[in-house]
Parts: sequence; C-alpha cells; structure tokens
Amino acid sequence: MTAASSVAANAAATPRLGAAMASRPLLLGLLAIGVVTAARVTGTVDSDVAWQLWIAQRIHAGANLYSDIIETNPPLWFWMALPVERLASLVHARIDSVLIVAIGALIALSLAATDRLIRHLNAARRATLLGYAALALMAMPWMHVGQREQIVLIGALPYAALVAARREHKSIGPVLAVLIGTGAALGFALKHYFLIVPILLEVWLLAGTRNRWRPVRPETAAIMVVGLAYVAAILLLERDFLTNIVPLIRLAYGDFGAPSPRYLFGPFALAGFLTLGMIAAYARLLSGGGTPFASALLVAATGFAAAYFMQAKGWPYHAIPMLGCASLALAALLAESTAAARTLRIVAPALLVLPLAFAFEEQREHTLPSPDLLRATDGLRPGDSVGFLAIETAVPWSVTLQGRYRYASRYNGFWMMHAIMRNERLGNPEPRLDALGHKIVSDTITDFTCTPPRRIIVGPAVPGGIDILPFFLRDQRFAALLSHYRLRSRTSLETYELASPFPPRADSCRAGI
Repeated sequence: MTAASSVAANAAATPRLGAAMASRPLLLGLLAIGVVTAARVTGTVDSDVAWQLWIAQRIHAGANLYSDIIETNPPLWFWMALPVERLASLVHARIDSVLIVAIGALIALSLAATDRLIRHLNAARRATLLGYAALALMAMPWMHVGQREQIVLIGALPYAALVAARREHKSIGPVLAVLIGTGAALGFALKHYFLIVPILLEVWLLAGTRNRWRPVRPETAAIMVVGLAYVAAILLLERDFLTNIVPLIRLAYGDFGAPSPRYLFGPFALAGFLTLGMIAAYARLLSGGGTPFASALLVAATGFAAAYFMQAKGWPYHAIPMLGCASLALAALLAESTAAARTLRIVAPALLVLPLAFAFEEQREHTLPSPDLLRATDGLRPGDSVGFLAIETAVPWSVTLQGRYRYASRYNGFWMMHAIMRNERLGNPEPRLDALGHKIVSDTITDFTCTPPRRIIVGPAVPGGIDILPFFLRDQRFAALLSHYRLRSRTSLETYELASPFPPRADSCRAGI
C-alpha cells in the first residue's frame, strides 16, 4: 500500500468511526472501558481487595469465614469474590487480573443500562456523557479497583437514571427496572451507610411526583428481595458474624479511624466538595427543570457525602462514590442544560478532569510496598509462609497476594491495638479490651505454630506510640516462639528469619489455611 492510499484509508476510516459514534453513543463509553481495562489489567489491587481475594481462595480451600478468619466486614463482599476466584482457577490466571476484567464488564453493563434511560439527550451529548462516565467509574478509582465504593458507584449510576426517569413519568420496562434494582441493591448492601442514598432518592422522587408516587415498583421490589435474602443468608450461613464479629466491632472498632478531623479533607474528598459547591452555585439550572439525571445524581452525591462523614475514616476510597456522583452530576448538567452559563462551561471541564488527575497522582506516588518491605520479602518464593505483626493492614496486604505467599495469621492486621493500648493508658477501665489483647496474642501463637512463618515481619510503630512487638513479647510463649528466629534486618520494619524448627503440635490447626 502506498503512503497516499494509506492516508486515504485512514481519512475514510475516521468518518466511519464518527458515524458509528453518532449512531451508537454507547460505543464511546465501551471503547473507553476497554482501553482503561486493558491498561489496568497488568497491575494489581490495593490491600483491602487483596485481603478479599485471599479470603475467597481460603474459603474454597475449606476455611470458615469469621472463625478461621477474623474479618469485620459483612460477608457479601467476600461472597462476590468467590466466582472471581473460581474463574481465575479455571483459566489459570491471576485472580487480581480476573477481578479487574470483571469490574470492567460490570461497568459496561452499568453504562448500557444508563444509556437506555437517558434517551432525552441527543446522540453527541449522550456519547460524551457516557464516555466520561466510563472514566469516572473505571479510571478514577484506579488504585482502588474492586473496592466496595467502586461497586456501589457502578450500581448507583443506572439507578439514579432510573429514578430520574420515574420522576419524568417515562415508561420503563419491568425487566430493565428489576435488573437495575438488583444491581443497585447488591451495591447498597455492601455497607449500611450506603442505604441513605436510595432513601434520599425515594424522598426526591416522592417530592417530584406526589400523588402519583408508588412505593412498590419493580426496582424497589428487587431491592427489598435482595435485602431480605441477604439478611436470611447471614442468619443461616454466617451466624459467626453475629456472634464473633459484631461484639468485636462494638468493642474495638471505634478507636480505628481518622486521628484528627483534617484527615477527612483529602484530595478526593475536597474535589467532591468543590464539585458539589459548583453545582450548588448554579442550582437555578436544576430548579428550572429539564435536568432530571443531573438532579438525581446530585441527590445520590449528597447521600454518599453523608456516608463519607458517617464512616469518619478519611480514607481516599471512601470518597469515591461521592466524588463520582458529583462529577457525573456536573457532566450531566452540562449535557442536559441548553442554558448553562458561559462561566460554568469554562470552569466545569477543569473540575471534571480533577478526579482523574488525582487518581494519576495517587498511582504515581503510592508508598506501598515500600523499599523496606520489598527488601524484607526478598528471596521468598510463592507458597512460603509469612507472618506479619503490623497494625496497618496495608503492610502485609500490599505483598502477600501479589507474591502468592502463605499468610500465617487469622487476622488481616492488628488494628485492635489502637483500642487495646488506649485502654491500657487509661488504666484498663474496660476489662474486655485487656482480655482481647491476651486473646490476640494467644491466637497468633497458635497460628504461627500451625503454619510456621519462614519470616516474621514486624511493622513500624504508628502515631500514638503503639509498638506491637513489645506487647506480644510480654507473653513468654511468644518470646519462646520468636527464639526460633534470628534477626535478618532492621529498617522501618524488623524482619526475622526462621533459624530452627518448631516442635510438632499435638492439636489440630485451622481449616483451609
């Protein structure tokens, strides 16, 4: 082919692509999802999601969640990981890569459902909005793919579009409504904080339809069925969550959070608040009608903002659904409004790019696994057992799944030490926290003797002067266990290498670990 013919072919292909985009607005969003997923699939996942996927592997190996594995979150998120783990085993692929592809597929379904409900937009505006939605759902949570916050955002987008269509009295097929309601319900059920969003959307729908409002609709029936089925499943299948974990949460989880209010105003949260403020400044565009989708997304963003403050942790991924819905509300406002002010059209693009810029910066400057942690695990092979004494759960779970190590503990981290050590400083006014500290050490001795770690890696002290190793060494049994190890290195972490074998155990160990 000559250079001239090649140029001519490319020139002809460009209009064809443009025509395809014009006739199929969803295509731009699907292309964006494909590109981002392909770029992301060679990476890995954050510490929470690594723990989730490891639990799925252990459940399939025979472990019992909430007894063999101590985890504070309800079971739905871990059940969601089970088909991902099974598929990864069948195709002999990395489980984190399979999860990333699965999330991309869910986003494609979310956009397809949303596309069916925003046909009041012309093809060009709909294509642009769906293309941006693909980036907001897949690229913005780059470091937090698979997190519960990303999953609920994926389900909330078409649900907001559905409620907006209901407010406009549009006819919606019951099958589509049930599918959207089911998907949204699975997202809202991941955390009880998220339930404020469908409640606020229902109040907004009631205010807009008044006498025509009907509480029982295909999507609300689907939400109720999913909710009742989930409660029944916990009662029947995961009673240990209620008997073992709920008391632990009530006893110790309250001390595990943001050390000061300023931690609640990180970049993702500030971007969300700034975007909400911009929309509020142009509220007249919403109140004038003609922007139902933007209004519904604004209601959802407000609910997620409330959920963010209710959790009061300040972790970046907690802000993802608030920021996502706020950014999508602004994008929808530009798409739906024909009378948007010139200032808004100039400033809005910068605000829409901001979440993507923060995601890029977060990925570029991520701190784990740190050089010290990589040195601590240097020389370990897949299948080697590793023990961690770390308060911050991100320390072990930035390398364990990725290195395919055998994790020796039933605890993903010792976050309870915040409450235990605070209780000690106050003179042990809560005896149950003192007993919890002794139980954690005893459980760890059992775990480490059942699965002797080739290395024990001790995490750094955290703000508040909480140093975990001295606490464990108070127990002479743990001191005897550590005597089988030699100090390998001391940096920000202390690393101990197994030097002599443990004596055989007479009793049985945990299943599946």
